[in-house]
Amino acid sequence: MTMNVRIVQLGRGVYKYAAEEGASIADGLAAAGISVEHMDVRVRGRPAKVEDILRDGDLVTVIPLIKGG
Repeated sequence: MTMNVRIVQLGRGVYKYAAEEGASIADGLAAAGISVEHMDVRVRGRPAKVEDILRDGDLVTVIPLIKGG
């Protein structure tokens, strides 16, 4: 079964990903060419780990971490 997932990288764009069942967030980010180094990853607005499995209709948001002092 193919699932439809949207990936939003703030400041970069929105990507549509046709994920196969069992695909992880890391799989979707790799397909979109997004590195998660120094990024906060959220799914449906909640913190997520890249090894979490995607579900149909998920919205993955990738937010750059801001350093300050």
